[in-house]
Amino acid sequence: MLQIIFLVIGLCIIVLALSFAFKRYARLILWSSAITLFAGTLLLVGVGVINPIDGDNAGSTTFWGTIITLISGAALAFCAEMLKEGNKGKIKVQNGNSSVSEEQSVCDEGAVVLTGMLNTELAVKVFAKAIETGYMSEKGSHYKWNDSKVLLAYMCGRIYCGDKPVYSDMDEKSFWKFGRLGVFPDTELSHLFEMPDLGQSRSNRKDLVVPAKSKEIDKFFE
Repeated sequence: MLQIIFLVIGLCIIVLALSFAFKRYARLILWSSAITLFAGTLLLVGVGVINPIDGDNAGSTTFWGTIITLISGAALAFCAEMLKEGNKGKIKVQNGNSSVSEEQSVCDEGAVVLTGMLNTELAVKVFAKAIETGYMSEKGSHYKWNDSKVLLAYMCGRIYCGDKPVYSDMDEKSFWKFGRLGVFPDTELSHLFEMPDLGQSRSNRKDLVVPAKSKEIDKFFE
């Protein structure tokens, strides 16, 4: 009895070792071994080479050896299917990363991810230029703004709402005019930059003089 158990365990170890050594064909190896064990045992029983019930003795060594072999085959098949599910998970993660990489800003490989309404071609372009000129930098999965909040609100208003500076010949100044492209994504931007109330900073400057350094921000849109 122990000899049969050790034989089956040794065979399973060899199969698992081969699967680990040839990971690319691991599932094929596992399934082939499982089918060989399972079908081979049933065929041997069917043709009478193995008689698990010898003289109606269900507790014989042959009986339990047959049961253990069948269980081992089923276990290898189960491992093969578990490996398949694991590979599916990896594929999903990889696909997810591929789609996320399309949403990332172009500066680094990827700590910061622009999602939803923040992910626009103009945003990627402007944020890249802002990082290049030192106005902002990446901080983990967020951006760090290195200037005034109102200047950030001005830049984001231009990106997401179509805000523009309108020059007045009478006052010889440029004024902050709101665009009509959509709702300012205050919550998303506040989270992205870890800077609350960006929307309020924008609202407070409607039709007022543009903030200092706005001309430098305007260059990002050229």
